[in-house]
Amino acid sequence: GWPVRVRHPLRALPRPDSVALDSAGRAAAADAAFRLRRPGRPGVDGRIVLLDDIVTTGATLAAVSRVLHAAGMTPNAAAVLAATQKRHHQ
Repeated sequence: GWPVRVRHPLRALPRPDSVALDSAGRAAAADAAFRLRRPGRPGVDGRIVLLDDIVTTGATLAAVSRVLHAAGMTPNAAAVLAATQKRHHQ
């Protein structure tokens, strides 16, 4: 029952498949993967909720949050559609 608008303030750049990456590699790939569509003009007001299809390490949500925060758009919440269990390699 809340009025919402779907915005796409970021553009995702190509990045390597994260399947073979460890947590640090995923974080580095995610940090390099997102740019503002309109630098200097965020165009987003009100509360911001991030939506991701799946969370494994949280690197994508963290990277997107940092980019938006640096542009003056601090996310208020995040939602994900699925999650994975962290595997511990022996």
